[in-house]
Amino acid sequence: MRQLAAFTVAVTVLACVPITPMIASSSPIDPGVVDYLVFNTPLASFRSERARAKRVHRWLITATDGCSAPLVGSSGRSFNFRLACERHDLAYANYAALARLGIGREWNAGLRAVVDNQFQHDLQATCVKRRRSERLRCDAWVVVFFHTVRAAAGP
Repeated sequence: MRQLAAFTVAVTVLACVPITPMIASSSPIDPGVVDYLVFNTPLASFRSERARAKRVHRWLITATDGCSAPLVGSSGRSFNFRLACERHDLAYANYAALARLGIGREWNAGLRAVVDNQFQHDLQATCVKRRRSERLRCDAWVVVFFHTVRAAAGP
């Protein structure tokens, strides 16, 4: 059953990075905006910061499908990973697009590992807020989501 769940999540993760065309903007394309949203914005204020950044930096790719894990989805009785998945989608989409344009960091295995580690940290942070009776199951889902992303996604 675990292998089926992991496989199902893996298949879905392959299609999780939304592809959205870059939009012309009056603001210069600044990779630091993505760095700030992914690594320096508290998860609790990510949505509002993302919306604020999108108003100023129209080039920013904000499309997301959440966790896109079939059968499991973004949340369950013991976990809700929607926000962590939204940030992860933003990171993958924008770093890859910026790299294709030759702006900012190269989208490679090293940067992908750093982004995925932030994803794991975000997932774990959501579990800490759960009731003690749900925390162990939530932590188990962190392992499934994180290792599926590491195994199935990226360059």
